[in-house]
Amino acid sequence: MSTLIFTLKTSPVQRVDCSPLTPELLTDKSLADIAAIELVTGNSTARVDSLFDMSGDDTADIKFANSTDKLDFVGRNMTSGKISIAGNVGAYLGLFLEGGQIEVTGNTGIYTACEMKSGQIKVNGNVGDFLGGARPGYKNGMTGGTVIVTGNTGARTGDHMRRGTILIEGNAGDYCAARMISGTIAVLGDVGTHLGYGMKRGTVLLTQAPTKGIPANFNDNGPHTLAFLALLFKSFTKLDSQFAKTAAFSRVQRYTGDLGGIGMGEILIKI
Repeated sequence: MSTLIFTLKTSPVQRVDCSPLTPELLTDKSLADIAAIELVTGNSTARVDSLFDMSGDDTADIKFANSTDKLDFVGRNMTSGKISIAGNVGAYLGLFLEGGQIEVTGNTGIYTACEMKSGQIKVNGNVGDFLGGARPGYKNGMTGGTVIVTGNTGARTGDHMRRGTILIEGNAGDYCAARMISGTIAVLGDVGTHLGYGMKRGTVLLTQAPTKGIPANFNDNGPHTLAFLALLFKSFTKLDSQFAKTAAFSRVQRYTGDLGGIGMGEILIKI
């Protein structure tokens, strides 16, 4: 069997809902059946074969080629298998992801890994706002799994995040870890303003002090040697990430907050 490849013919005028094209939904379907699937685009629908050229037959290994940021909901509710994307991709990548792997060679839109439950997403590029966040009106963001970003992330990374791990090899935008409930966000680069705004619990791990400084609503607890960081870095060695090559450290400056709430979140900065 060979990878099932969807090659976008031309950039669509309207946004396309690609949520029907996941391994579990395509299992046991013939290429003719898949070609006939209707995808919502704008206020109408279009057959898969009118938007994509198709090749291959392995529905557990799917690739989107020549992708653009008009393709939304790729990998929604995915539970197994692999999806790879060559090019940019739109909003809600990996929404409700429960298993499997998604890898993007390009940039992603807003709400990547929104309310993700398990599995792994790797973005070899930049990510939009609300990475690992919650949909508007919902209180729980990402609840499990691992997200790796080789570039930068937009505003409100980890907003309402409850569990899981987000590894950012570049910079994180404003309001990183805002309203975070639990989980881990690690950043190799810089972070924007209002870090940890409304943070309840969880850990933000930084390899350098933020250029914008630590918010006043976080209390400086002084330097600490934290043994659990050795175990955390050991878990990173299994991943295809710069974090796997980053020298482990356990000595950090610890800040706790947001003191405007229960104040049990922590920002750890390498010293």
